[in-house]
Amino acid sequence: MGSLSDEDAAIRQTEFMTERRQEPAPAEPEDSVEEHERIEDTVNRRGLFLALIPLILSLMLAGGLYYYFHYVEGGPITVRIAADRTGSDVRELLEAVAKLAHKRDPDVNVVLIPSEDPAHNIQLLEDGAVDFAAIPSDAVTRPSFSLVANLYPDTYHLVVRTDSGIKSIYQLEGRRMAVPSYKTSAFRSFWFLIGQYGLNPEKMRPITLSQKDALRALRRGEVAGMFMMLPPGDRHIRWLAESTDIRILPIEQAEAMTKRRASLQVVEIPAGLYAGKPPLPETTIPSVAAQRMLVTRSDVDPDIVRLITAVLFENRRDLSIYSHLANLVTKPDLDGGTILPVHEGALAYYNRDQPSFLQENAEVIGVLFSIAAVMFSSLMWLRRRWLERQKGRVDVYNLDLVRIAEQARKTDDPDKLAALRQELYGLLQKVVHDLDEDKIEGEGFHYFSFTWEATLNAIREAEERLGITPSNCPPPMPQEAKAPAS
Repeated sequence: MGSLSDEDAAIRQTEFMTERRQEPAPAEPEDSVEEHERIEDTVNRRGLFLALIPLILSLMLAGGLYYYFHYVEGGPITVRIAADRTGSDVRELLEAVAKLAHKRDPDVNVVLIPSEDPAHNIQLLEDGAVDFAAIPSDAVTRPSFSLVANLYPDTYHLVVRTDSGIKSIYQLEGRRMAVPSYKTSAFRSFWFLIGQYGLNPEKMRPITLSQKDALRALRRGEVAGMFMMLPPGDRHIRWLAESTDIRILPIEQAEAMTKRRASLQVVEIPAGLYAGKPPLPETTIPSVAAQRMLVTRSDVDPDIVRLITAVLFENRRDLSIYSHLANLVTKPDLDGGTILPVHEGALAYYNRDQPSFLQENAEVIGVLFSIAAVMFSSLMWLRRRWLERQKGRVDVYNLDLVRIAEQARKTDDPDKLAALRQELYGLLQKVVHDLDEDKIEGEGFHYFSFTWEATLNAIREAEERLGITPSNCPPPMPQEAKAPAS
C-alpha cells in the first residue's frame, strides 16, 4: 500500500467536507422552532423601530429648520441708515433708497436715523446704531467698515461774496470765513487746503458754523466767505446765488493736492452750474473732491447689502425723480483698488454678470470629461476582456474534466483508469496555481470545483464497476519519476 501524496490528502479532505455538507441537518424540536420564531419576530420589531428612529429625527429636524427660516429668519427685517439733516440732498437720496428697497422686498423696512455730520455717521455705524452710513473718503474710518458704493464726489466749495474783493485763495488771510465744525473731516480739509497754498494759519479767521448758519451769515454779510464740501449742483448754493452776488474760487493746485492725499480726486465745476445769467461760475474751474461713500459694517447680512446695492443701480431712473444725486452713483473701482474693502454682498451684485468657474472653463471641463469617459470605457473593456480570458481558461479546464469523465465511463483498463485519476489530480494542481496567479477568479474556481467533484465521482463509479478500490489503484506518479534518470 503506497503512501498518500499531498494531492490525495487534499482530495480526501475535499470528499470529507462534501459528505458533511450532504448530511441532512437534524430536525429541531417543535418548542425550539417556536422559540426561534418568537425571537426572530422580536428582533424584526426592534429592527423596524431602530430603522424608524432616523426617519423621525429627520422629520423633526426638517420641521425645526422650516420654522426657523420661515418664521424666525423669514420675518420682517429692519435696516437702519444714518441720514443727514432734513432737506439735504443726501437725505433725499437715501429716503428714495428706503422706499424702493421696501418695494422690492416688503419684508425689509428701512428706517432713516437723523445725523449731524459725517463724524456722527461714523460714530453711529461703529456703535451698531445704524447699518449703513454715508461718509467722505478722506474721513478716518474703522477696520470693521466695508464699502458698498460711491454716492457722489463731495466737492470743495470756496464761496465768497463778490463785494469782498476776494478773487484768489491767497486773499483769504485776515478775512472771516465760515467753516464746518472742527469734529468733521470737512474742517480738516479746509486746513489741508490752507496748508497747500502756504497761508499763515495765525492770520486766518475761521468761524465754525453749520451749513444753514453759514449760508445765512454769508447772505447777511457777516462773513466774507465760506468753505463747504457739497455735491455738484447743490441747490443751497443755487438759492444763495439768487439773492446774493457770490463767486466760487478756483483751486488751481488741485492736481498737487491729490498727490498728497490719495483719497482726493480732481474735479471740475462747469460754468453756469449754479446760475445761468450771469453764469456762476463764469468759467469751468478746477476743484478737488472726496467721494461720499455708502459704507456698512462687515457683519451686516450680505443679502441686505446686495438689496441696497441693487436699488442704487437698477432703480436709478426712479431714484432720479427724488434726487439728482442718483445719476452720480458709481460702483467702486474693483480693478484699481479701493480705500475700504468692498462688502461681500455688494461684490456679489457687481460680479453677477461674470461667468462662474464652470461657465468660464466649460470647454476644458468638457474635454476632460470626454477623456475620462474614454479612459473609463477602455478600462471597462480591458476588465471585460480579462474576465473573458479567465472564463475561457476555466471553460478549457471544464472541457478537460468532461473528457476525463467520458473516458472513465468507457474504459475497462485499470491502468487507464489510474492514469485518468492522476490526470484529474494534475488538473486540480494547475487550477490552484492559476488561482494564486489571478489567472482565474474565485467564481470560476467555484464552478470548476463542482465539475471536478463530478468527474471524480465518475472515476469512482468506473472503479466500482471494475471491482477495484482507490487503494488498489496505482498511486499517482511522483514528480521525481517524471524526470529521466541521470
